[in-house]
Amino acid sequence: MRLSKSKFFAAIILLILVWVAFTQIRMVDGSAVDTAKAAALKEIENSETAKFDNIEKIEHGETTVVCGQYSVKDAGGNYTQPRNFSVIVQEPNSKFSESEEDFNQYCSLPGKR
Repeated sequence: MRLSKSKFFAAIILLILVWVAFTQIRMVDGSAVDTAKAAALKEIENSETAKFDNIEKIEHGETTVVCGQYSVKDAGGNYTQPRNFSVIVQEPNSKFSESEEDFNQYCSLPGKR
């Protein structure tokens, strides 16, 4: 069974469209995470080298909190040890915190991390 060129081309286009759709799905629910990252980048030193890991959005009733870790490059060009952070996401001003107390209150819940 041979596919005609037009069917092959249509299959390739369909695959590309499916790939684009799946790679963009995070944008549907990514606004809280994106807002939290922007708030963090405003506060952390050497933010242009920031690398985020273990990002998680947690709902506390009416409050949305984004928890995670970040690393930045030091003067030698090496990434530092990851630091915990939390961001209470609210418009227009989200609250970024590196406090262990805040992190434990919002992010270290039973069944989390």
